[in-house]
Amino acid sequence: MIVGLVCAAAQAAGPLDWQPLPALPDPLGVAGPFVGIHAGAVIVAGGANFPVAPGEDRWAVPKRWHAATWVLPTAESQPSAWQAAAPLDRPLASGAVASIPQGVVCIGGDDGTAATAEVFLLTWDPAAGTLARRPLPRLPGPLTSAGAAAIGSVVYVAGGQHGPGLATAGAGFLRLDLSGLDRLGPGVPGPGLRWEPLPDVPGGPRSLPVVVAAGGPRPRVHVMSGRRRRDGGAANAIDALVDHHAFDPGDFRADQSGGWHRRADLPRPTMAGSAAPLGARHLIVVSGDDGALWEKTATLRDAHPGFPPFALRHDTVADVWEPLPAPPVHQLATPAVALADGFILVSGEVRPRWRSPATWRVTTGHTVPAATGR
Repeated sequence: MIVGLVCAAAQAAGPLDWQPLPALPDPLGVAGPFVGIHAGAVIVAGGANFPVAPGEDRWAVPKRWHAATWVLPTAESQPSAWQAAAPLDRPLASGAVASIPQGVVCIGGDDGTAATAEVFLLTWDPAAGTLARRPLPRLPGPLTSAGAAAIGSVVYVAGGQHGPGLATAGAGFLRLDLSGLDRLGPGVPGPGLRWEPLPDVPGGPRSLPVVVAAGGPRPRVHVMSGRRRRDGGAANAIDALVDHHAFDPGDFRADQSGGWHRRADLPRPTMAGSAAPLGARHLIVVSGDDGALWEKTATLRDAHPGFPPFALRHDTVADVWEPLPAPPVHQLATPAVALADGFILVSGEVRPRWRSPATWRVTTGHTVPAATGR
């Protein structure tokens, strides 16, 4: 029976077709940007990289955070060219992000000095060609390197760090219902909006988890992998996680019970990976660090071979994972932008301290059903 379900899953999801789109105008690329979609345009904001002048040692230059924003119009048809838009108020990277019908929700992040509790909405006006920023309710506390997903206009945030270092990682899980946002006046968070604490993600603290809403007309929020500091280990020792949990809003009760379901473990860690829904019953993870070379990075430096490309597909009904043919690229630390028939991947990290400006549209030939609900 299980074999039959796996075969049905493979037939239903179809192959992946990777097509290059115009590269991000930053020639170095960035890791940890806010990336989302609104009004048919992909929006990229912030991120960080390592600008290296000719002759400089990449491992000696400081990391630089950015406030630049870019917009790629007509993302779902024939993308033309990236347009520069109004920058963020300040440089930010490593925040969580989720796209909702009203815009792109940007959550937390850090500026290289401290994490922030700031939350804001980015919206694209195609007629005017302008990108607007609207403040939203702040998080209960600073948060960076978390993951986020949305079901309709309800945004969920999982895990992340409250400050520098993995010792500050947590297992928190929050949601913000923005379904009434259109009824509020512009420029204010709104008195009826607040972050609601939900039961913690099972499995303990984690930084850089993979978070995605998937599973057809009644999707769940899937929280997978990530990393945390290894208890009793060396200062740079980590646990690269493979556990997988799904939150079903329909199972969550007023007494704070229910909601979480343990799902099949990933076949490998996917720290800082990207994920998207795939058809009516699948999700896909297309990038992430397995941690195999984590403790050797400082020794390998530019001899690091890069993160090996891979793709995994999960059948949310049969609860089974299967590997897919390796994609042509492996760009992590950048969120996938879900489309009706696939996803877009913009920039990201290809090996430690190296970014790529490459942008890809990945199609599957199958559409994702629209979903609403808390």
